[in-house]
Amino acid sequence: MNEALFDPIAAHYDSWYSTELGSVSDQVERHLAQSMFKSPGPQVLEIGCGTGHYTSWLVQEGYEVTAVDISGEMMARAQQKIAALTSNVMNTKPVRWWHGDITEILDQLATYDGIFSMTAFEFVPEPEKVLQELFKHLKPGGCLMIGLIAGESSWSEYYAEVVRNKPTSVFARAALYTKDEIASWQIGVPAEIGECLFFPPNVQSAEALAIEEKRQGNPGFVVAKWVKG
Repeated sequence: MNEALFDPIAAHYDSWYSTELGSVSDQVERHLAQSMFKSPGPQVLEIGCGTGHYTSWLVQEGYEVTAVDISGEMMARAQQKIAALTSNVMNTKPVRWWHGDITEILDQLATYDGIFSMTAFEFVPEPEKVLQELFKHLKPGGCLMIGLIAGESSWSEYYAEVVRNKPTSVFARAALYTKDEIASWQIGVPAEIGECLFFPPNVQSAEALAIEEKRQGNPGFVVAKWVKG
């Protein structure tokens, strides 16, 4: 991974969530991820915290979060977001911030009750190997969960078009895997797979949730969870 790849997009990254498409897709992804992530204890490692979009949720859930990101610019915005949150919400636990590349700090990690990552493993080289190492850092009963833009979907086609129009886009460096490819990864136990984003990116937001309920076709987003016995 490359820190310089992500730093330039930090300033406008959150603007995606203010768009109609970004808002409804985030709603669907967030519902799936939050329903599947069940950490049996408070110690949670978040990989690719970005601007703190999910860090905020983890903190409000009462977890003691160690947040890792390769981009200093993205993390600076996450720190601002969490500082504002903790000043207004009582009894939140402080976040430990770790500016680094997860592939280079695996041997420095502690053990955790939960490991959580959303839209980061598209950019992680050899994700299966990295996940195998992360699984070793789970406590018994611990939950490792990642969310990924899915390959062979209308959404992967959408991001391919983004790259064709802008070859310098961060998505030029993304690898998008199908749900079957992700399920085949040998992490230690079989994966539990959740699926969402069945509506295409070109749909009107008013129609998106109705299409989502039908769950037809290939999902545009996949959540995979492994629980350590």
